Amino acid sequence: MDNKTANRRDFIKQSTLLGLGMYLSPFALSSTPHKSFDYPDTEQLLDWTDWKMYRHSVNHPCLTIKEDNLQAAKENIKNYDWARVHFDRIDAIIKQHIGKITPDFLNSMVEETTPGDPLWTPCPSCRDKGLPVHPHGLWSWDVENPEEIQCTECDAVFPNSEYPEEIVLTTTWGKPQKLTYCGGDPFVIFKYKEGRPSFTANIRSRKVQWIAGFCQTLAEGYLLTGNITYAATCREILLRLAKCYPGWLIHVGYGEYADMDPKTAALNMMKLPEPELCPPPNVPDNALWTGFWSAGRASGVGLESDFVRKVVTAYDLTCQAKKSDERPLYTEKDKYKIEKDLLLESTILLVCDKKLNNKSVSNRTAVALVGMCVGHPGLLRFGLEGFNMTVDGWYLPDGTTSESPFYGLMTLGGIWDMAQAAHGYSDPSGYKDKTGQRIDDLDLYHDSNYKLVWEAFFKGLQGDLKYPPYADSFENTTLDVAYVELMVANYPEKKEYLALLKELCGDDLLLHSGSAGFNSEFTDSEVEPVLRLPYDLTKPNGALSFSMYYRKPKLEKEKGAVLSFPDWCPQNLQIGHLRTGLDGRESLLLLSASPWGIHHENDSLNLYYWKNGTSLLSDLGYLWDHPLKPNNIRALAHNTVLIDEENQISKGRGGEILLFKTYPKVKIMEMASTAYSQASVYKRTAVLVDHGNGHSYVVDFFRVQGGEIQDYVFHASSKQLTINGISPVAKAGLSLYDFKETRTSNGKGTWNSQWISENGMTTRAWSLGQEGEEMFVGDGWGQKDWKNADIGATLPYFVRRKRGDGLQTFVSVFEGFDGEESFVKNVALVDKTGVVEVETSLGKDYIMYMHGNGEMSIEHGKGKEILSGHFAAASVQKEELVWMEALSL
Repeated sequence: MDNKTANRRDFIKQSTLLGLGMYLSPFALSSTPHKSFDYPDTEQLLDWTDWKMYRHSVNHPCLTIKEDNLQAAKENIKNYDWARVHFDRIDAIIKQHIGKITPDFLNSMVEETTPGDPLWTPCPSCRDKGLPVHPHGLWSWDVENPEEIQCTECDAVFPNSEYPEEIVLTTTWGKPQKLTYCGGDPFVIFKYKEGRPSFTANIRSRKVQWIAGFCQTLAEGYLLTGNITYAATCREILLRLAKCYPGWLIHVGYGEYADMDPKTAALNMMKLPEPELCPPPNVPDNALWTGFWSAGRASGVGLESDFVRKVVTAYDLTCQAKKSDERPLYTEKDKYKIEKDLLLESTILLVCDKKLNNKSVSNRTAVALVGMCVGHPGLLRFGLEGFNMTVDGWYLPDGTTSESPFYGLMTLGGIWDMAQAAHGYSDPSGYKDKTGQRIDDLDLYHDSNYKLVWEAFFKGLQGDLKYPPYADSFENTTLDVAYVELMVANYPEKKEYLALLKELCGDDLLLHSGSAGFNSEFTDSEVEPVLRLPYDLTKPNGALSFSMYYRKPKLEKEKGAVLSFPDWCPQNLQIGHLRTGLDGRESLLLLSASPWGIHHENDSLNLYYWKNGTSLLSDLGYLWDHPLKPNNIRALAHNTVLIDEENQISKGRGGEILLFKTYPKVKIMEMASTAYSQASVYKRTAVLVDHGNGHSYVVDFFRVQGGEIQDYVFHASSKQLTINGISPVAKAGLSLYDFKETRTSNGKGTWNSQWISENGMTTRAWSLGQEGEEMFVGDGWGQKDWKNADIGATLPYFVRRKRGDGLQTFVSVFEGFDGEESFVKNVALVDKTGVVEVETSLGKDYIMYMHGNGEMSIEHGKGKEILSGHFAAASVQKEELVWMEALSL
């Protein structure tokens, strides 16, 4: 058996895809669907009879920009500088490029040869120069020089005579095409062992993406200006695409092409009736590597929707355009050809994919948009089914993301236009599905769990309006202004959403943070299709487009609530959020008991602590498809406990919220996990004490029993580090994990470490060592950027180690402060009672957390107070007991 076949069978057996850093994620069908619509099967969706019957019943524009949105845009352009500036930019971009759109230019930009994909193109020049090689490469491309791509790492330009595409495969279906690949030694591209880049295929895809994006921009320009030349140029592009698209083969980014009718390939993706074309030394096995997950025609990343959404929007906005003499710009023949050979043709691949994941839901939306645009109710229902399965099955019942903030937003990018375009949708007059039902006045914003998804994205923000980087999420992931505009427009009763918009854009809504949101990890030149954006990157400041169309004129005069975020512990996500500050924006403490799942990490009972714009206890975030991303996923990269130096388990890992309680001055959350099969106890309790005016700190109790070695791990967020109360030293032969410059010491007693964060804030970590505890500190993995801007970065890792099978309790106190003076002056354990005494600049606090119940004695000027329970806390200031709380099991 050849390597390719063996690997493929292994892939299918596991039912996961490690290649893209993503996993196939079947959605759970809701047990209580909103309505019993008839969802057509594949055969019905490939039958376009309904299109022929109802195509003339559609009133355009009918998708995400409707007549009322257009009127709002014109009013905003008339009254606001920010809207006029955006309008002028759109017009300027059109005028900059419209002169290029000649027949020859169109033929070169939209070739009859199938495009490849902007990814899956490692750079052989980087490899020869000994530079890090990303499996996708790091490339720049410019429409002013469209026949070349340039590596941003080594500056090599391709096509390149030193790396000729000397391997040629010729297709036989339809009009023959020549597919070329780079010779020389192949690359291992994820689990594809013999990958060969094709720079020309990469370029073809970039050209098609650009022309589709420009086509949509032309259509928007026509809508706003009435300039018929813009619509006419849009028409020429759509007709060229309609001519070429039917001949483009279904293929995957790895360079495999199904040399057959695309309908046949789509219906038999993993059991093709004829061998696929694949670059040697790979051997055909009648299947496309990874199947639908990375399949497409205009691209090969599994997100054909990126292309389809642009062209269907362009057609929707221009198909009713009229010339100066009132004759239609598009002839009936034009419309029929574009609708049939481009729009409906683009759905053939997509409707055959029945699995739901964070890619295919976007493809389903694209199918629905086509259905609404051309008058095919069955295609609309295919998208509606995916939408309902997403908000009821992919997102959790409490509205939180099942994967991570980043992938939650990516999935949101796959459905936002489904809800927006379908708002108010009704089936064509006289239409009923097979069950005799029809859809009238659809409202997905209110008649589904979609509203809970928006609420969860709002509540999950930290004070700087970014998301904590737990699971597979980047460090600077944010809720883009474009999404906030949708929230405000569709939920006017939620005044907190307007408050958020005003925070982002100024109280008068005259400023605009633009698109500096969750998409900031990628740039336009990288044409990153994995990240679903809510707007077209070819436009300047796409979020402004949302503001222009969806923001109600004079919205700035309406009052919003004070922007504040609550303490929050969503029961399905199982990640507790504790905050300080009157508005909940000063600090955020996260404790995660989230079960293992897709795009999760080995971070069970991880503690993340953010304050005043910086991470005190940080998370390394997400390295996307970087070959070394396991270093960021493993338990060692998180602030948790490792047992026997092993990673946490994934299969069967669960979590449990034991306690989440807030009081005015102290807040507590306690969670347990089954992250280690050998642990009978694996439980963490985090206490957030807040005296106001920025004077807050965290007391952490981690109890664990099981295994032979228990390692409590936390890592500093910078290398500006000092250690007090203990003197770790290097020892010959000392080796721990993959640390460098490891030092060790007896860890018994109280000691502290402190480091300076990027914004100058000091973090101090107090460690209350147990009898027999060892302490280690070393330089560990610290890279956060998938593009290798910080390659080789390390951070100090602290390991507090206990041995034996008894119950171990690790106690720590963490504080962040500005300036020279800390609020916490000293920390101590009161005898062996389990009580932590925290001396502050105001007095003394006492925190007790017991494995069961216990007692805490507090002496003050008026005597003694006995607090009993599972948890207790009190503060004595100037001999007076100023507050106390207790909680029993």
